[in-house]
Amino acid sequence: MQSDDFDMVKELKMRRQRTADFPASAPAANPVFFRTYSRRNQGVRESWQQVCDRALGGLIELGQLTDAEADLVERMMRSLRSLPSGRWLWVGGTQWLENPQNFSGAYNCTSTDVVDWDAFGLMMDLAMMGCGTGAVLERRYISQLPSIRNRLNVSAIREIGRVSPAERRETTDVRVESADRVNICAGDSRLGWVKAYQALLELSSDDRFAAEIEVGIDLGHIRPAGETLKGFGGMANPVKLPQLFPRAARILNRAIGRQLDAEECCLLIDEAAATIVAGNIRRSAGMRQFEGDSPLLKQNLWQPDENGNWRIDPDRDALRMANHTRVFHQKPSEAEIVEAVRTQYHSGEGAIQWAGEAIARGNADLISSHEEKRAFIRAYEAGTAEAFLRARLPGDVSDRELEHRLQRYGLNPCLTADTWVHTEFGARQIKELLGQPTRVYVNGKLFDTTADGFFATGVKPIFQLATREGYSLRLTGNHQVLKVTAQTQQRQYAEWVEAEALKPGDKVLIHNHSGLQPWAGKGNFQDGWLLGSLVGDGCFTERRRDRATAVLRYSGESRATMALHAIESIQGITGTALAAISNDANRTYVGAANLDRLAAAHGIERDCLTVTPEIERGSYEFYRGFLRGLFDASSTLRGASKGAASIRLQHSNPQLLEAVQRMLLRLGVASAIADRRSSTRLFGGNPERELAITKDNLCRFEQVVGFREPSKRNKLAQCLERGRWSGEQFAVTVASLTPDGIEPVFDCTVPAVSRFDANGFVVHNCGEIIGADFHCNLAEIHLNQLDPHDFDEQREAFAAGGIAVAALLNHRFIEPRYQYSRELDPIVGVSFTGLFDFCVRAFGVNWLHWWADGRPETLAGQQFKQQEREYLERWRDTVCKAVWEYCDRRGIKRPNRCTTVQPSGTKSLLSGASPGWHPPKAVRFIRRVTFRKNDPVALACIDYGYTVVPSQSDKDDRGHLLDDPFDPRCTEWLVEIPVAVPWADLPGADAIDVSQFSALAQFDFSMQVQRHYVTHNTSSTLELRAHEVEDLGKRIHQSIANDEGYISAALLARFDDLQTFPRLPFEPIDRATYERLMEMVLVRRQTDDFHAALAKYDTAELVEAGPAGCDSDKCMLPEAKPKS
Repeated sequence: MQSDDFDMVKELKMRRQRTADFPASAPAANPVFFRTYSRRNQGVRESWQQVCDRALGGLIELGQLTDAEADLVERMMRSLRSLPSGRWLWVGGTQWLENPQNFSGAYNCTSTDVVDWDAFGLMMDLAMMGCGTGAVLERRYISQLPSIRNRLNVSAIREIGRVSPAERRETTDVRVESADRVNICAGDSRLGWVKAYQALLELSSDDRFAAEIEVGIDLGHIRPAGETLKGFGGMANPVKLPQLFPRAARILNRAIGRQLDAEECCLLIDEAAATIVAGNIRRSAGMRQFEGDSPLLKQNLWQPDENGNWRIDPDRDALRMANHTRVFHQKPSEAEIVEAVRTQYHSGEGAIQWAGEAIARGNADLISSHEEKRAFIRAYEAGTAEAFLRARLPGDVSDRELEHRLQRYGLNPCLTADTWVHTEFGARQIKELLGQPTRVYVNGKLFDTTADGFFATGVKPIFQLATREGYSLRLTGNHQVLKVTAQTQQRQYAEWVEAEALKPGDKVLIHNHSGLQPWAGKGNFQDGWLLGSLVGDGCFTERRRDRATAVLRYSGESRATMALHAIESIQGITGTALAAISNDANRTYVGAANLDRLAAAHGIERDCLTVTPEIERGSYEFYRGFLRGLFDASSTLRGASKGAASIRLQHSNPQLLEAVQRMLLRLGVASAIADRRSSTRLFGGNPERELAITKDNLCRFEQVVGFREPSKRNKLAQCLERGRWSGEQFAVTVASLTPDGIEPVFDCTVPAVSRFDANGFVVHNCGEIIGADFHCNLAEIHLNQLDPHDFDEQREAFAAGGIAVAALLNHRFIEPRYQYSRELDPIVGVSFTGLFDFCVRAFGVNWLHWWADGRPETLAGQQFKQQEREYLERWRDTVCKAVWEYCDRRGIKRPNRCTTVQPSGTKSLLSGASPGWHPPKAVRFIRRVTFRKNDPVALACIDYGYTVVPSQSDKDDRGHLLDDPFDPRCTEWLVEIPVAVPWADLPGADAIDVSQFSALAQFDFSMQVQRHYVTHNTSSTLELRAHEVEDLGKRIHQSIANDEGYISAALLARFDDLQTFPRLPFEPIDRATYERLMEMVLVRRQTDDFHAALAKYDTAELVEAGPAGCDSDKCMLPEAKPKS
């Protein structure tokens, strides 16, 4: 560069330092902040200082902070040393939060015992506030619900938006018109929605009415989609509200004469959840234990390709960066843990959790010493934990308090009750598997769950993850999925990310079930083929004398052959009379009454020929037969002559195609669903869609399904003989992630491999804190902003964090059950991030060398550990002191645990901190962040000097990546941000490869944090290589056996093979490259004010406005203990 250029760069740096809200070491801060925490007020988006003003004002008022406390919290917040929760940054200080009915919207998560109709309404209310919700749906709770006595017949009176804004009512009016008629007029407010929903539920058990009630639903006062929600923020979207009432009524009507069972409770919550799609609800989070004593988060992992050709090989390549939790409720043997670590290393799953330690920490006010903890753990293993706690509680302790204490353990909820799991008896939905041991398929092999099988873990906001290929899954926002980061000809690389972090165009992994061990179950090949033929091209005759005939239709040259085969198959059905056959000019018809009964036995209705749940639950042979019959009847084979063959199945019912897609995948055949071009709308107004089988999936299809229809069979065989087919990578492309309400979610434990198949996706678990029936609030200390030698500054930062979380303890909840929990077990958590950065600054490059040596117990090492302990214990004591002094001064019960560590989240990006306690991935790197094309934040990034390139999903006709982000073919952008850790320029730091730190060194550091700072739990992800498996397994066993404080840690295979691949989301670079890129950023920069740059393009609410309930990668919200 010329000297003038260097002068300009220098001046730009100086201007940047003068005007910045965020440090130069946090280049991703502005995009994250304006996307997540900045609200729009009167058409203008808040700056960081304005967010501080608002959030601080709210804390001062709520917490009745003294001048000294307010000054401390303000100084620490504005300097990014100590920040309140992400939820508080979003709603703190708003007029909306002054209303006691909205208090819960400031919290990360809540929980509710489902004992009455109020609980259902309460959960809907909480979710609409953006607060995560947990629910307890154990039998002993739901048995308190009233019996269902009235049949509800729901009809619509007025549609949404029929009443003018000036005449709208916010309250819901329930009017009894007669002895069998009730009209519900829903009010245009959050509580209006809730009351209308709850009123319907209450009518089902209301003994004032006869056995049947006509219920009219008036939605005329509800504002239409797109109107702004002025208080909470975001946009209204009531499009699913009309569906809630008839669907809820159908669920209730099925239970007439008895109480709801757990499945029906889940369904009712699900229907309410489907309506909650507005007001940034998808950004909330929350979880708690449901039923069962082994709360392990669900996993859906994949194994190596066993076909012998290069595809995704998770044992060695694809699952290089995993993070998975297993839970043991009895201390496992060394062999069990070593084998678990080995299996998890190869599968990509990792966390091992010891439950006894978590429960002991949840009762820290009764279990204070190490010896008392060991005694409790012995009682826990012996099944006498309840008696142990009762003996230590003063006075005549109530059963309610004891029960609450025994529920302070659990893991984060992950998947919904309607999720399909591949079991030894075929596909089953999670709601069918509760409380029973199950064997599940994982990439074609069977593994056992624990004796508890699936269990509920709480109630939480749900997202619908949809892919361009048609696969979909409903999961929690903080649930991790395996995202593909790079793909070469021989290898594929992936990393775990939270679902909320996914962008359109990201690729995520699905299971590979080729080489499957066949499963038993209902139905045989012959029955399946007949029903597949019926669904594919069949009908029913009119019912006569209570009998009907199901008719199969065949056309084309092979119609006689196919009809003959159908007759033979029908006659093979037990007790079937001879089938009837008839012809016209173009078709041959085969019918039999018993085929109708076979269809009815599998849930196929006369007016809707589709893939029913009963069909999806069928046996392996039934699957093969059904799919063959369906594809014989309805599919086409295209492109065979052009060398680009595909099998196509067309239908206007999207649910049918999605079910077929799931069935195919369970047989090892991947497929894709898309809208047909120039299609007409047929089924329920839906455009016709098309399922396509391509690549070497055609070979697998021929092997396990195939065609009976001669011309299709011959054409496919000829096609496969000629072609060479590219390998299926079992990766699908994210199309959207949309909020889908709030409902119960579930989990299981698979000890051997800690995984199972859920709708085919590879999913991951989250983290944990200890608690129950809670409202939880978190704060975070940014250690990378603190001077290691300034103990006063450190004390102030941690004290500020303690005050910030304690201030919310002043909330008195309207709901009695929440207020009781608050009074009995107040929950707070002060976390930190950037510990590794802090220690490098504190101890210098020699500390890095010690890490590189494995943190050995040398004299120098002992000195380092002693200094680490001193810092950690000083911080812990500072937090507890600040929280307890605050509580004592105001007469609030002290929380018995106050500290936690959550891994990196959006708040850590505001200061550029390394995540939690973890080392960074590299000293310098390029961070590529995905945005939709022309996203206002991305446009501001361009003005700010960052480069933008098309994403990996944008290619030209020859398959080459696009280079021009403004190319009309480009749909997504990658913003490229050069990043360096705060200590990158420390002399000697470049000589140390942080990616080579051993797993034992990481475990040692994490246990330092767990023992000496954390009173809840430490969220840890340990990265390891194959040769480290046994040593790490032995060390984990030792820590559990010796009661050292271990609860859980995720295991992640190292990503070592840095093969050249374009546009990785995380690309390590050297010093020279980083400096060159930064110089160019500063030269291109048109403004030093990111806020002003965004204002040029920002004219409406951003799609991702508002933070999640927990703003960490692993939510650390309260747990509930297992039941004995």
